[in-house]
Amino acid sequence: MKTFKLVDLNVERLDKDDQPIEQFPLLDGLIINKEDGENHWLIEALVPAEHFSFFDMLMKSQKEAKVFVTITKKSNRPAQLSGSIKNIVELEKSIQVLIYGQMVSRNHPGSESILESLVKEGYSGSRLIEAFKQKL
Repeated sequence: MKTFKLVDLNVERLDKDDQPIEQFPLLDGLIINKEDGENHWLIEALVPAEHFSFFDMLMKSQKEAKVFVTITKKSNRPAQLSGSIKNIVELEKSIQVLIYGQMVSRNHPGSESILESLVKEGYSGSRLIEAFKQKL
C-alpha cells in the first residue's frame, strides 16, 4: 500500500440538484492506494464538524458518489473515484470521514479515433503528441 497527502476533496451532492459537486475544506487528509489490482483507494479526510449531516446522510444511504481528490500538490489534476462513506468519527471541532472507493478511468470520448486519424495523417513522435493535445 502507498499513502499520499490529500490536498483537496470534492464530493457529488446527491441531495442538491443546483450544486452537483461541493468542495469540502480539508483540515488534514490522507489517501491510500490499496494496490489490490482492483484500483481501490481509502480516503481519510478531516473536515469541519459542520459537514457531519451531509456525510452522515451519504453513509446512511449506502449510495456511491463521485469523489474528486487532489493528491500531494494543489497543482495536480484531480482524480475521480466512485466511493462510499464507510465511517465517520466525531471529534471536538471536526469529523474524520473514511471513504472507500475505486478510481474511475477518465478517458475522453472519441480519443482513440482522434489518435488513429492523426497517425493516418502521418503524425508521429512529439508532433503526434502536440496534435493530439490540440484535438482534445
